[in-house]
Amino acid sequence: MSSASTNQSTPSKAEGEEISLKKRFFNIQTFISFAIAFAIIIFLLTRLNMSDLTSIWERLKSSNPFLLALAFLAYYASFPLRGLRWRLLLNNVGFSRSQGVEMPSTWGLGEMILLSWFANCVVPARLGDAYRAYLLKKNAGVSFSTTIGTVLAERVIDMIILFVLLAVSGVGILRGSNTGIALKVLIAGFGMVLLLGLALLAMKRLGSRLQRLLPLKLRSAYQSFQDGTLGSFRQLPVVTFLSIGTWLLEAGRLLFVVWALGMSLSLPMILFVALAHSMLTVIPFTPGGLGLAEAGVVGLLMLTLPKESAISIAFLDRAIAYWSIVFFGFILFLFSRKK
Repeated sequence: MSSASTNQSTPSKAEGEEISLKKRFFNIQTFISFAIAFAIIIFLLTRLNMSDLTSIWERLKSSNPFLLALAFLAYYASFPLRGLRWRLLLNNVGFSRSQGVEMPSTWGLGEMILLSWFANCVVPARLGDAYRAYLLKKNAGVSFSTTIGTVLAERVIDMIILFVLLAVSGVGILRGSNTGIALKVLIAGFGMVLLLGLALLAMKRLGSRLQRLLPLKLRSAYQSFQDGTLGSFRQLPVVTFLSIGTWLLEAGRLLFVVWALGMSLSLPMILFVALAHSMLTVIPFTPGGLGLAEAGVVGLLMLTLPKESAISIAFLDRAIAYWSIVFFGFILFLFSRKK
């Protein structure tokens, strides 16, 4: 029996039931997480006086619309690349049309990723990752647990490449005395890579023992999850190339935002801040890293820019990377046939 046919078997309850974004949005945990996020943003704004706010508003109003359009284009161009990369990871575990699985197109997978990012922006705890696996199970009839494994593998690959690029770009900015926050970002990135690496090692070496410790009804789901995770690490040169491309597009978004505001930053600083922003959005305390990402980006930008300039860049960049996802993702959620 092929892996595809095995993974297409009727899922048990452990394989994941329907995920309702509406129910998870209207609950106390989501309310608390948004309250924390807006409290952080309000705290940032209260550090400013009226003249600072006026200066920031004038900068935002005078931003170049053409360069802002390029920032949007760079950001949303990453979704087809992410869809193609996910297709490769799914192929690695036997989820492909050649294996008899009616997989969505690359554009369809990119649409699911955008919907999952919308979910991450409106509910806490990175629910969007599970929502993406649910969408693929619903549309292609594949194993929820195996798909979650491919998403975890994608996160591991992303974090490793992100940290390497952070370290490379960090060489260009870790000079002088006021670089403590940049060093903390690098340490946090290394910590995340280390934890993910240890988790993969434990899964590979101790997976069978962990499985025996689980309740009987969860063992099959865990085995599928493990197979999906460890089986995804093939075609790594192409996957790495696509991953680097998505991160460079993230940096391109920030570059065009900086230019749209009539400012300039070194390319190492652009890359470092864009990647640090992405790392901060992974922290599950607030939806889409709201509040945390703004605070972190402002802190990094203030290494080389005045406070008003740093806040202008951070808020305009987040308008694209967070609020546009909420807006366009909600429209897609309303009309998508894949939800």
